[in-house]
Amino acid sequence: MTINLKRGYIWNTVAGILNASEAIIMSMIVTRMMSLADAGILSIAFTIANQLVLIGKFGLRNYQVTDVGGQFSFSIYLKTRVVTVTGMMLCTGAYLGYAAVFLEYNKNKILIIFVLCMIYAVEAVEDVIWGYYQQRHRLDLGAQMFCVRWMGILLTFPTVLYISRDLKTTLAICLFVSLLLFFLFVKITYPYICCENEANVNIFICKKDYQQMGKLLKTAFPLCGISVLQCYVGSAPRYAIDACLTDEVQACYGFVSMPVFAIRLLSNFIYQPLLVPMAVEWENRQIKSFTGRVGKQLLVVAGLSVICLAGTYWVGIPVLSALYHTNLSEYKAELLILLLGSGFMACVAYENVVLTIMRCQKVLLGPYCLVSFIAAVVLRPVVSLYGTLGASVCYFIFMATLFLIYTNFLFRRLKKCKVHILIRFLSLL
Repeated sequence: MTINLKRGYIWNTVAGILNASEAIIMSMIVTRMMSLADAGILSIAFTIANQLVLIGKFGLRNYQVTDVGGQFSFSIYLKTRVVTVTGMMLCTGAYLGYAAVFLEYNKNKILIIFVLCMIYAVEAVEDVIWGYYQQRHRLDLGAQMFCVRWMGILLTFPTVLYISRDLKTTLAICLFVSLLLFFLFVKITYPYICCENEANVNIFICKKDYQQMGKLLKTAFPLCGISVLQCYVGSAPRYAIDACLTDEVQACYGFVSMPVFAIRLLSNFIYQPLLVPMAVEWENRQIKSFTGRVGKQLLVVAGLSVICLAGTYWVGIPVLSALYHTNLSEYKAELLILLLGSGFMACVAYENVVLTIMRCQKVLLGPYCLVSFIAAVVLRPVVSLYGTLGASVCYFIFMATLFLIYTNFLFRRLKKCKVHILIRFLSLL
């Protein structure tokens, strides 16, 4: 168990770094082989794909791996994921139809976004298998599956792009590679991991599954809403830039916000190995240990944010300019403001995980709805007037507001639990 946990930490970290780097690497390749406008299209494609994949995942991963009591079987989680990924595909089609009519997307841009969304649909299916492996104390295998698939994509991408000089064709071949590697890895590993009664699990939905699947979807809906709105709040500046400014400006904003984008994705991985131990602590009402772990992790995130901000102030722009083969010197203020906001964002992401373990997910939805509504109303006018600087300041304000709301609620809730446990203890005396 201890060896598996150590391997899980190592491989999960590798997968997190790879996940945070995939858009960076592909954007670097595109800026060198294609135009800045193509890089802008790829940037918004990643933004949209990372938004829509959350519908496919439906916020179920954290719930699945912390389901230590076995409320739902893996079969139910898998079949539910088939439904949610189908919903993701429908939403992809609906959004691209809207973009073609109201945002004047051309055929090339639509196809690039569509194929990248399909690559992320594979990831949404992979996620439920990964969650099951984590439940079976083999987080390392799930992370290896992710790494193998994305390494295949990242090796295929520059080779095919160099030959074809066509982004949509390249992504289509990457989609084929992604599917092939996913199916091969699952076929090889699943028989050695699964329980005996789950050896022949399938995706065909029976009538008897409806009630359990409906219950799971209802339970997870607040988690899905939170994850989608959380991503929207972080990505709303890019949507406003896509609507108001050019693909070239989108590319430059995407380059300076890439560290933020990477931190957001990486934060989803950092906490994964801690979920099961924290869920057990909460289940056993070890409040002191649980609270201490939460406080330490928030301090770690804060410390890392300060270090990143200091380093970025001195070398951020020169490094990003060299990486993306583009002069980004006029975007230094945006970079620093975005990075400061990302520190709050990482803390908010962790607090969401903690509150999910505490099964307080329903109360999380309100603040996100409020901030998302404000973002939808104010961002386009602000971006039209103040450009990328206005977008960056809005991002910082949104994240700081969410951090203050959730930190206040989380520690009030933990304090309340301590009081309840003390009262229960005294009543036994």
